[in-house]
Amino acid sequence: MSVFCEASTTPDSVRFHENIEGITEWKHPWEERELSYRLNNFSEDLSKKWQTRAVTVAFRVWQRRLSKLKFRRERNVDTNVDINVSFEGIEHFDNKKGVLAHAYYPQQGDISGDCHINDSWDWVAATKFQSLSKPPLVPILIHEFGHSLGLRHDPINTEAIMYPSFDLGKQKYRLHHADVSRIQTMYTPRTLPQRIIDFFAMRRLDARDFR
Repeated sequence: MSVFCEASTTPDSVRFHENIEGITEWKHPWEERELSYRLNNFSEDLSKKWQTRAVTVAFRVWQRRLSKLKFRRERNVDTNVDINVSFEGIEHFDNKKGVLAHAYYPQQGDISGDCHINDSWDWVAATKFQSLSKPPLVPILIHEFGHSLGLRHDPINTEAIMYPSFDLGKQKYRLHHADVSRIQTMYTPRTLPQRIIDFFAMRRLDARDFR
């Protein structure tokens, strides 16, 4: 059985459901190396530039906490990638109208890390534009990419990006210290020199402009 997380909506929040029980961590992380990813297609809801940036920023949120695990965007459509990100029709999600997206855990063969987004929704980039019918793309991607890297849900810390729900009335676009601790337990933490370089060279690749 493939293991994944699925995001869906309720009248006032986004809920995340794993198709396996328990709270123990996923035991099969990626090898620490450069992982390639590609946004394979685009929704008509947003400009291609903003969709590409949303995916890049969501990966960057995790990248800025890690040292040896890196992410590279692949532009060549004919090249195989480690993580495929794509918009899919509602039939891909068994016609479940409430489903927003799902992502697969690492080390499951060809689907490892892949994230599929339900294109039947009217997506917005920034949380300030979100509503019950317009889910915010970036926080959903940050959460789902956490699963793509091997994190399971955090059922304790309500402010964590990996908590299994968030209120659509709130902004949620950054990692909680619990998210950081967990991902750095799984992979090598960012060094201080890398963090200093990030502050100056990568500050534009932040999620703050998606608030």
